Amino acid sequence: MTALERLYNAAVVPVVVLDDAADAVPTAKALLAGGVDVMEITFRTAAAADSIAAVAKECPDMLVGAGTVITLEQCKKVVACGAKFIVSPGYSEEVVSWCVENNVAITPGCVTPTEIMAAMS
Repeated sequence: MTALERLYNAAVVPVVVLDDAADAVPTAKALLAGGVDVMEITFRTAAAADSIAAVAKECPDMLVGAGTVITLEQCKKVVACGAKFIVSPGYSEEVVSWCVENNVAITPGCVTPTEIMAAMS
């Protein structure tokens, strides 16, 4: 099953903000124990990249993604850390194109019909 299919089938996708990377694996393990195998770690703290890397390495059953990804540089960094999907608060053609070219699931935030049409093209 692809990352996008797992996201689609998930009953819930917890959005996790971690200020300390040491909390990442215990949080992922607690989610797994509760039957949740998908998590989005927001890229809004200094601990985000290390948190994603730790979960990707230590919890192979967890589909870990990165949220609040705005730039292509951030996108490349979190994918290198092990993120399997990207969530962006808006539509960035550069980020979406890179994700599509590199087979990384991307869910850009789109509100207007113009943004939705751009994201679908």
